[in-house]
Amino acid sequence: MEKPLKFTWEIYTGKFEKILVLMLTTTLPLLMVHSYVTNYIYAITPNDSAIYSVADIYYGLITLLLYLYAQIPYIRFIYNEYKGVENNLRNSIYHFLVNGFTVFVFACIVSIISTVGFMFLILPGLVFLALVFPVPYISVFDGKSVWKSFKEGFRIGKKKFFKIMLIVILAGSAELLFGIFVTYQLFNVTSSFAAQIITQMTLNIIIYPFVIMMLTSYILKWREALETLEVKANTNDG
Repeated sequence: MEKPLKFTWEIYTGKFEKILVLMLTTTLPLLMVHSYVTNYIYAITPNDSAIYSVADIYYGLITLLLYLYAQIPYIRFIYNEYKGVENNLRNSIYHFLVNGFTVFVFACIVSIISTVGFMFLILPGLVFLALVFPVPYISVFDGKSVWKSFKEGFRIGKKKFFKIMLIVILAGSAELLFGIFVTYQLFNVTSSFAAQIITQMTLNIIIYPFVIMMLTSYILKWREALETLEVKANTNDG
């Protein structure tokens, strides 16, 4: 893959009606679960810290867990488009429903470790997340469990550590800033909590898939580059 960003944009705009189906059938239900659970946690958890509360920790944990799990259909969608797989939409939903269990378990483990790392000056959690970030992508590409994909995914994570961390930070920051801007503008119109929740969900539904699809395209490119280098190395050794 020569131009991951261009490829992602062409798929996102050219196949948007299919991506919209994925948004409504996979991402929206998870966002609704996230909203209900996190608001309930904030409602029942006392805030006894000036820096962050226990509710903030739970919020970060649940957000990261669902973020990692919700990637599955978009990873598979981009992979299928790149490989020319037929019935892409059906195949992507199938992988989300049937083959996503190991990714969910992996996401639980990663979110717990990363959240603990974020509690200690943020950097340890970010480093760990960047290192293991490609693992679910390799799992979804190959239709294997994350445990069988861990070695290759971790190797890509080490090779492209700074690029992964940079993309995640920039994408996350851009989404956060845009969300704050839209929410601020919304406050000038209405103070309705429901309107704020709906607006935030809408932004997440639109932006999140594009970010994941872009990351998928880059990981496809990095994987191909590493495989090419390995072939050349084996040829020279032979």
